Amino acid sequence: MKLKSLVYLLMEKCLSPLTDKIVCISEAEKESAEKEHIASRNKLELIPNGIDISAVRNAIPRKRRELGIPDEAFVVGMIGRLSPQKAPDVFIRAAQLIHESIPRSAFIIVGDGEERESVESFAEANHLNLYITGWTDTPYAYLKVFDVALLLSRWEGFGLAVVEYMAAEKNVVASRVDAIPTLIEDGTDGLLVEVDNPEDVRDKVLWLYNHPKEAKIMKEKALNKVIRNYDISRVVEQHADLFVKICKRGGVKCRFIFSAYDAFHNEERRAA
Repeated sequence: MKLKSLVYLLMEKCLSPLTDKIVCISEAEKESAEKEHIASRNKLELIPNGIDISAVRNAIPRKRRELGIPDEAFVVGMIGRLSPQKAPDVFIRAAQLIHESIPRSAFIIVGDGEERESVESFAEANHLNLYITGWTDTPYAYLKVFDVALLLSRWEGFGLAVVEYMAAEKNVVASRVDAIPTLIEDGTDGLLVEVDNPEDVRDKVLWLYNHPKEAKIMKEKALNKVIRNYDISRVVEQHADLFVKICKRGGVKCRFIFSAYDAFHNEERRAA
């Protein structure tokens, strides 16, 4: 992994002089780019990521019985690759601890990856009700089944799954790493845990399970935050504004792009 990271870092440094702006999807990424001397601060543009909130909200949940999960089960899940970055090994060890306290619990992993076999073996050996979807085009249908959603990444440029969880009105427990603490106000709209600490994960999930009133308030605050800050339309608008600024500085070769953009928005205003 270190070699792969080094290759990407060298590529970014080589390409940086050829760019007018570099878009960073989180404050953590921007700080990392400065720290690694990829570009000067004035070349870095912060445009936080976003999602299609309506796609999450309108997703039709899978039926629990189709997944082998009883209707009354307490379901803990995650969306992400079964790879070292997303820490499925920590997820399944936390699942074992949660199951000891909540026997009627079940677990879902939405994704696939190289650690699937070891995770499934652990679940089987410890008699855990685990459903792994494999690669799917309908992750939100499974997300809607969760009671609590986990993102236990060891590193994370943004943590888009956190925003998806919040949009689906699921309580979130996520690792205190990189950009994730910029998405979650710990104890207000979600809960943060230390990296590689399944006991911490268990404790936070059990707190949510035992405090349904407070958990409901957290979900409501999280949804309001997503609607205010992470709608995809805001991301599109910020990118469009950035392109216009660059084109205005670019002279004749960029003038036609700006003119097309301006004409498009004039048409939109007339239609409104």
